[in-house]
Amino acid sequence: MDIFDFGVGFPAIDKGNDFFIDCLRAECEARGMKFIFIDAASLDRLTAGIKNGSFKLKFYLDMASETFVPGDAYLKFTYLIKDAGTKIVADPDHVKTAADKSVTHFDLMRANISVPFTVIIRSGESSREFTDEEKEKLGHVIVVKPALGYGKRGVKITTYEVMREAIAEARKVNMGDTVLVQEFIEPREIEGSPAWFRLFNTFGEITPCWWNPNAHTYRETTPGEVYKHKLLPMIQITAEIARITRIEWFSCEVAINKKNNEFMAIDYMNDQCWVNPQSKSTDGVPDDVISRIARRIIEKAWTYICRRSTIQQKADFAIKNVKMFLVRDR
Repeated sequence: MDIFDFGVGFPAIDKGNDFFIDCLRAECEARGMKFIFIDAASLDRLTAGIKNGSFKLKFYLDMASETFVPGDAYLKFTYLIKDAGTKIVADPDHVKTAADKSVTHFDLMRANISVPFTVIIRSGESSREFTDEEKEKLGHVIVVKPALGYGKRGVKITTYEVMREAIAEARKVNMGDTVLVQEFIEPREIEGSPAWFRLFNTFGEITPCWWNPNAHTYRETTPGEVYKHKLLPMIQITAEIARITRIEWFSCEVAINKKNNEFMAIDYMNDQCWVNPQSKSTDGVPDDVISRIARRIIEKAWTYICRRSTIQQKADFAIKNVKMFLVRDR
């Protein structure tokens, strides 16, 4: 049987994501962990191996499956290995709920996390006329986004007058999908930079970055900046999103509203984080951030595997002693 400690599912390696994959592989090698990269071409072979007992994977990082596409090959593979006992990050059953912005929106509100004022247009509901109160709270400029969208697909900053067209476009991302219509949040500025942040939660370790939504550029936020500008609430918001969603690795966006200086969750939870490095793309994540994220993931995988191995060894030892006792008792 081929037994691998850590695997990552990715449709294909390209010049953007190869840095992250290389970091994961190097961290595994440093710990003596057996690593496997799982692309689309290997799915059938590995699926057959799981079914006939010739392949086993202990820990899997899912960077490929389409959670809301039932026939997706990677999703089928993810459930197959989950049923076989593999630890999955992120668990597809958790993602089904957490990735739906129309669900998470209300979960965050119940947790007293500030979110943009939002009107939900449910699946199957045609675009409707908004009340005067809703129009006032939304404002003239609005954001339209699909509940199940990711990577900015279907997201449009528009006005109320052309909202119907924007909703129709958002629904093309996932046909019939629920759509969120939100107020546009203008961030305040801090020393010439928009107070808009993209934060990565990696098994409870939170890494904040300045994110410029206009220039699409990152810069890591230093601990000194967090202290100087009193940015701790965005760390707390991210930690609370992790608790609510039960997703171990994700990114979110938090901004400080220019209107009232309130920290607001803008983009709630994105699993399968975008990991193109800054060294290869101007809008990429800082390389040091990617390296630390990879190290953290492998550290957690290693801890998980060691803990499971210890439990199994104890169980095997106990069973062996019981068998010896039964033989002696005869």
